[in-house]
Amino acid sequence: MRKTFIISSILGLIIASFSFSQTAEETDAEPGYWTNLFNATIRYTIQIPEQFDVDMYFDRGGQLKSDLEYKGSWWVEGDEGAQMFCYLMTSTIREPAKLSECFPLVLMNNPRIGAQWPGFFKEGIMYEAIVVEGRP
Repeated sequence: MRKTFIISSILGLIIASFSFSQTAEETDAEPGYWTNLFNATIRYTIQIPEQFDVDMYFDRGGQLKSDLEYKGSWWVEGDEGAQMFCYLMTSTIREPAKLSECFPLVLMNNPRIGAQWPGFFKEGIMYEAIVVEGRP
């Protein structure tokens, strides 16, 4: 009885760890989405009185880097079929200091170079984005 409990507990932990260690390939997005995201640049035009562009680079490890002072992280949350793609970028020397967003991951299936869209960060700031081929 005790051996059965220990073995089932260990198996339960292993299964739980696999379910929480989500990779990009286990999400609602098509594989081409991730290939494009990790090899392209997402250029945001931040719509504030003195608007500016910031080029963001999403990496496979959940980190964000930019051509300006912004850095941050991205993650996927939620259940299969209703997953959200979220990210947070921050700067210690540029305003706005924090920009974040979550949106349904399924909306971003099969993005293409040149795709453009408007949006709002959670902080109420509008942006326009475009997928630009390559990275510096």
